[in-house]
Amino acid sequence: MQLKLEGVWFGYRNPVMVLRGVDVVFRSGEVTMVLGRSGSGKTTLLKVAAGLLRPSRGRVIAVDDSGEPLSRPKIGYIPQGIGVVGNMTVMENVLLGALDRNRGLGTLLGRFPREEVERAEEILEQLGLGGMENELVRELSGGQRQRVAIARSLMHGAELVLADEFVSQLDPLTTIEVLELIRSLKARGIGFAITTHDVHLVPRYGDKVAVLKDGKIVMERLASMTSPEELVEAL
Repeated sequence: MQLKLEGVWFGYRNPVMVLRGVDVVFRSGEVTMVLGRSGSGKTTLLKVAAGLLRPSRGRVIAVDDSGEPLSRPKIGYIPQGIGVVGNMTVMENVLLGALDRNRGLGTLLGRFPREEVERAEEILEQLGLGGMENELVRELSGGQRQRVAIARSLMHGAELVLADEFVSQLDPLTTIEVLELIRSLKARGIGFAITTHDVHLVPRYGDKVAVLKDGKIVMERLASMTSPEELVEAL
């Protein structure tokens, strides 16, 4: 799957534009690092890509590998602050990802089909959270909460996860653990677009880097061919 932003402009209060003619592509099976200083428009970019904000001009379109448009692309969005519910259990948070395909009174009361619960258990086991289903999320470490957020997106069936400042609040060791997990999920065909301001993470964990400055993409290239020094200069 490819998620394409084509000539996207966006402003919260016209005529001030936060995004100005952005062209960028996010792909499943690929990790894109979106780099930019504070106020460059990174959060707005991901919200527009996720469909939470409508472009003022331009378009956002998802296509399959053959180029055919997808009417219901499987995209996950993880906001700054992770968006998990602290006073709910790990399992309850993950099952929120299945709400769109389970509508009805039982779901409202917290009852999901057994196959959904088993799927959630399988995902939690894959992400190293097996046996923690009944733990309250507020009692977890930062890295564990990140994994719960990823698990919820996978429960949704996401082929592409848009994660805003996903590791900015983590210590260096936990950051590495989470990004290694993302790399392992990439090998299974899941894509990530991660906003960051840390230039040193880009060549190590990104496949592609897109630098956003003053609402414009000023650089888009393979991360492995880009040094931290070049990224600093682009910023």
